[in-house]
Amino acid sequence: MTHNGKIARLPRNIRDELNHRLENGETSGMILPWLNALPTVQAVLAAEFQASLINGQNLSNWRKGGYQDWLKQQERRNLVRELTANAKELASEADGVEIGNHLSAMLVAELAVSARGALEELAEPAERCVRLQEFLLTLARVRRQDYLAGRLAIERERRTRERVKEEEDDEHRNEWEPMRLFFKRSNMTNLYASPDITSQVMANQEAESLLRDQKLNGSHLSGSTAPVNPKSN
Repeated sequence: MTHNGKIARLPRNIRDELNHRLENGETSGMILPWLNALPTVQAVLAAEFQASLINGQNLSNWRKGGYQDWLKQQERRNLVRELTANAKELASEADGVEIGNHLSAMLVAELAVSARGALEELAEPAERCVRLQEFLLTLARVRRQDYLAGRLAIERERRTRERVKEEEDDEHRNEWEPMRLFFKRSNMTNLYASPDITSQVMANQEAESLLRDQKLNGSHLSGSTAPVNPKSN
């Protein structure tokens, strides 16, 4: 909510100090002299309110409006801090388990307590049935979110395993590739050295295989890709 009174036009740090003083129970007789004596307040009042001082009515209006908004904001901040602290405490006890699982368990526990208390106060069977259905519907929603979160965690774990396996396979290929190429070149050289046609054909096939490896891996084979067939000289 937007407020347009004298106090609302003051800088935030002054409004916060004022709110803290109100929260501590200071009276208008204590607050107004302090507030109107501040140079910044005097400057604002002179510029926008013809130097009219902040009076008891102005303070009363602020107490009912801006101060109440500030109190609600403080409650929200305190709740966030409390939830954060609880989450950190749970995380330290979680031992690797996602905190969402603990929060879900807390919600289900709170729901169970609320349901039991509400049902104990209802004597009419029809009313008890309606309230029970409401609680079951809420529980079903919570459990469905747990199910979806579990599916997401499983999928994330699967992708992580696949990525790790791909990295391990790449590392293994990089480690053994030089030795594999060495044996292929050695075998090709031995085949070219044989005088029979079958060995020559197999040597040519080995040479073509080495050329394909070179294109796929982007690596450079040492020396020529295939030795010259001595029979061709």
